[in-house]
Amino acid sequence: MQGWGKTAAGSSRWRCLSCKKSNIIHRPDTRRRHEKDRLVEWLTGVQSKDDIAEKYGLSRRALTKEFRQFFGRDLEPRIPSDLNADILIVDGKWIQGREMCVLVAVTEKDRIFWRFAKDECYGTWFGFLVHFPPPKVVVADGHKGMAGFVKKWWPRTDFQRCHFHMVLLIVKYLTMNPREEAGREILALTHRLKYVKTHEDKEQWLLFHRIWEKQYEKVFAERTEAGHFSKKKLRSVRGIMRRAIPDLFTYLDYPGCPNTTNLVEGWVNTAIGEAIGRHRGMKLWKKKTLVSVILSNLRRPLPKEKPTREFP
Repeated sequence: MQGWGKTAAGSSRWRCLSCKKSNIIHRPDTRRRHEKDRLVEWLTGVQSKDDIAEKYGLSRRALTKEFRQFFGRDLEPRIPSDLNADILIVDGKWIQGREMCVLVAVTEKDRIFWRFAKDECYGTWFGFLVHFPPPKVVVADGHKGMAGFVKKWWPRTDFQRCHFHMVLLIVKYLTMNPREEAGREILALTHRLKYVKTHEDKEQWLLFHRIWEKQYEKVFAERTEAGHFSKKKLRSVRGIMRRAIPDLFTYLDYPGCPNTTNLVEGWVNTAIGEAIGRHRGMKLWKKKTLVSVILSNLRRPLPKEKPTREFP
């Protein structure tokens, strides 16, 4: 083969010395890579499909036809059997009403794994997490399906319940401004979880909780004339706190372990929500591909360096 100039499109032309014919070398793998790069640029960026088409000298119709081959694929990542993760932060994100959600697991090294599921229950969490080697600690929002899986299948793995979700749960029962003094005090005590940094702080917090239970013991026992408990929501909150306390301070035993799922909520789930908002109107089968592309290309931004001040 001999180089024989270029075509009008700029591709290299080659001439066969035996048959005296010239042609260009087609590379389907290269073409497919470029098509995939354009899809990723559209899904992860803020440019419209018209902008992408104009940038690469294509029509919108041709670009739409080009993208069609990639949709309908979930692209769920394979979980390596030798994955060495000490901390696993897990959470779920609904992407289509209550019809479809994505279960997300992030390691302490920012490796993201996910699986699409119809709901968040014990069975779906089992189908996802059973492929992971047991980590040292799992950080989650306290969902029954998640907590049940960890305690049954990973008995040597510790469980850390998210403090932020604890506050949301208490607010759900008592509102932001509880009418009863007992409600205001337990809400304030729950907010104080973020200040627990040492085991001494933990013991002090537990002492305040025991005082709260003892101080309002008569309030919890109050009944109506019909014989029912009159402070049902306060009693529910008391039960929630009792069940959650064993898993609230696990992070103190593992340096670097977070006490919230904010890494998933504020980074991964936010990126998914923004992408779905930008491409609103997509069918579910396309939306699953969108979420897979977003998570495959998601990287945490590097921290900004503080500007140095120069003095004269």
